[in-house]
Amino acid sequence: MLGVSHALSGAALGLAVAGFVPQLLGEHPDAGTVLTFTAVCAGAALLPDLDHPSSMATRRFSAASFVASHLVRPLSRLVYDLTRGPRDTGRGSHRGLTHTVVGAVLLGVAVNLASARFGTPVLVGTLFVCLALAIKGLDALVPGPPSLVIAAGLTYGIEHAVPGGTAGTAGWLGTAVTLGMVVHSIGDAITESGAPLLWPLPIRRRRWYPVGSPRPLRFRTGGSVEALLVAPALTVGVFLLGAFVVPGVAPWLLEMRAHVERLVAGG
Repeated sequence: MLGVSHALSGAALGLAVAGFVPQLLGEHPDAGTVLTFTAVCAGAALLPDLDHPSSMATRRFSAASFVASHLVRPLSRLVYDLTRGPRDTGRGSHRGLTHTVVGAVLLGVAVNLASARFGTPVLVGTLFVCLALAIKGLDALVPGPPSLVIAAGLTYGIEHAVPGGTAGTAGWLGTAVTLGMVVHSIGDAITESGAPLLWPLPIRRRRWYPVGSPRPLRFRTGGSVEALLVAPALTVGVFLLGAFVVPGVAPWLLEMRAHVERLVAGG
């Protein structure tokens, strides 16, 4: 899928998990906690494409992301070569390790361990990087000022002005990273190419088997199905979930509606 669809799918999943799971556990997260978890999940939904030299994730942070990509690609190729099955015929540098559930879990665990050791700098840094990726991914939907500038402003606002902030996600931010990466791979799995989600489980004598939806239901990346159906549906889903699960949004919307109705009635 395109970057915009990946970012939207990550945001939708982040809102659903951050909004509903705590309630099932008898907790009521602050707005900052929900927004931070959602933003990280949306941005992490672009991270798997660090294994592609010209992807948005690789180009987002100039030299830093370029170096990250040139570390990820050889690592992915090495793991592929060491674990390939008898019928695996690819190279493993793209849609390899970063497009697996195992790879997503490992990165999520690393983020949680780092945040436990170093605290706020890791939490704020993860939020900033993921916000920048998510905003860049949504540029095609809502063009605007440079995403790094917006990401810096939103990171500061969430951390200092919104109840909860990154503190509310301490210990859970790695989960948002994992979920974002997994939903990216699921998105790729319903396109024509599929994704090796279940590595290293052997499937048809292949450990890097490209899991996918039934062939008739797959669509082409950037094609009419994605542009006219998938992306619009995800956009509507994100707005509806945001209004429903982010604390304070629904009352604000009702207040705005009442205000508009009073203006119309008075006019």
